[in-house]
Amino acid sequence: MNYGTSTRFSPEQVLHMAELFFGPQGLGLEVQARQPDRRDFAGPRGQVSVRVQITNGATEAFLTTEGLDYEVRRFMVEIFEEAHLHREAEDV
Repeated sequence: MNYGTSTRFSPEQVLHMAELFFGPQGLGLEVQARQPDRRDFAGPRGQVSVRVQITNGATEAFLTTEGLDYEVRRFMVEIFEEAHLHREAEDV
């Protein structure tokens, strides 16, 4: 399944958050590939690919998964909501 969302986090921040969320410290998936704009994860439960790019000043995150749809949707909510909470804290 393919998913996409935008966030105010930088591409580097999104990829770092993806490693924490999906990787060994999070869901326990192995990091299969690290590229400047992409991370690939896999494990017994499924696989996830996270690709990022800048579009009109925002970071677009594109996620593809097999078997981990619920977890991918949770991650998308996290990067969207955390970015807005971070922005609100900066405005104070």
